[in-house]
Amino acid sequence: MRKIFFFSALIFFSCASKNPLNPENIIDIKIPLEWELSVSESINFSENWWNNFDDDNLSLYMNEFMDENINLEKAMLNTRKAKQASVIATGNLFPSISISSGVVESEQNTAGIPTIFSTLLGQSSDEVTVFTQENYNLSLGTQWEIDLWGKLRQGRIATKQQYLSAKYFEDFLKLSLTAEASKLYFAIIEAEQVLNNASKKLKNAETIFELYSLRYNKGSISIQAYQQSKIIFNATKSDYNNKLLMVNSLKREARLLVKDYPSTEFLVNKNFPKKLPSIPNTLPADIVKRRPDLIAQQYNLLANKALDRQALLTLFPTFSLSGSYGSSSNDLEDLTNEDFSVWNKGLNVFMPVFNAGKLIANKRLAKSNREIAMLDFVNALLTAYKEIESGFESDLTSNQALEIINENIILSENIYNTTFDGFTKGSSSFEDAINANNALYDNLDLKARLEKVRIEQRINLILALGGGFNITND
Repeated sequence: MRKIFFFSALIFFSCASKNPLNPENIIDIKIPLEWELSVSESINFSENWWNNFDDDNLSLYMNEFMDENINLEKAMLNTRKAKQASVIATGNLFPSISISSGVVESEQNTAGIPTIFSTLLGQSSDEVTVFTQENYNLSLGTQWEIDLWGKLRQGRIATKQQYLSAKYFEDFLKLSLTAEASKLYFAIIEAEQVLNNASKKLKNAETIFELYSLRYNKGSISIQAYQQSKIIFNATKSDYNNKLLMVNSLKREARLLVKDYPSTEFLVNKNFPKKLPSIPNTLPADIVKRRPDLIAQQYNLLANKALDRQALLTLFPTFSLSGSYGSSSNDLEDLTNEDFSVWNKGLNVFMPVFNAGKLIANKRLAKSNREIAMLDFVNALLTAYKEIESGFESDLTSNQALEIINENIILSENIYNTTFDGFTKGSSSFEDAINANNALYDNLDLKARLEKVRIEQRINLILALGGGFNITND
């Protein structure tokens, strides 16, 4: 199974080019053995993976996001545009039929020039005889370029692949944007927890400052020490206000993403979810084939392959058939008379002889675009594996960091309680009590941040694997 996906995909999409673009020269790596093991779970993909967090507020928000987000709507419209381009290219394969009609009025006189000019030249209008004639015509015409070499068919193939590429890119954008929206939701949970910690931190600082103020009023501490303590207390209040501002900013951003007025009314859970979306312990190497961005890259590669072929065929002669049938008469009532029928048919041949090298340059441009598409696909494939490897490693690291911070919080609580008790008895200084208070809530803030990071790492892993999973044990 080694390199099974690399070579099955790349050889299929390989293009005639110079040696540096040979897939085997571009990719010369060994997939780790763990990618090749059989999967112990039955893998079922989950489209609405965010429901696996078991957070009703998140599910409601994501459903609204899917319906209202402007960027998702734009991606859908771009896909529609690509589809219509495919329809237009398909229509080029068939004859075009049109109906035309017209009326022409002509005037001729014996002077040979328009009447107004003959008058200016001194010729009397009585001496000029004017003849007026009207002509009516009605015809049905057709034109058809014979796709003898397949040039139009290659254009149709290219636009069809471009449409499919746009369609799968829309799927990828949907996955990517939902990932970012869910991260924003959990960022708000983190921000509110940090704000709550800042509120408790401020309350503790206020208690410590009040005790210190009593000592100042009794004359047991200097005014410099009192003023320094007030500066520290004011900094704690300023920190709380800044964190409140951050919460409101994130909530406004969340409302904006669902095309709503950017207010601060946004409902989230107080705590992070205990359950995270499951990821299989072992994955096959070709799991990246489900990633919509890679599928989009493959279709883009096929489209450029067809465009390269089409550019070559523009060097060949073009054959087209044309014809029309109708009638032409000086009297409108004679248009239906068969005696005034007019028809024609013909074969047109167009052969490029000299165009200052434009067609050759167009062919070389198409070939370069094809090679770029090949390199883009290879880069996207390798990047996919990098993201998966990094995602698994980051997922493990974030869990370990969370265990460490939980232990530090317990130690910080013990230190703060001991220090505050000493402060009330006069054995600990104001700075010691404030520092212990700050250290405790800094660790609580760090825990909230690590909880968010752990969830973000899991979301990034879901994104790297092309979506979520519903895992059932065999």
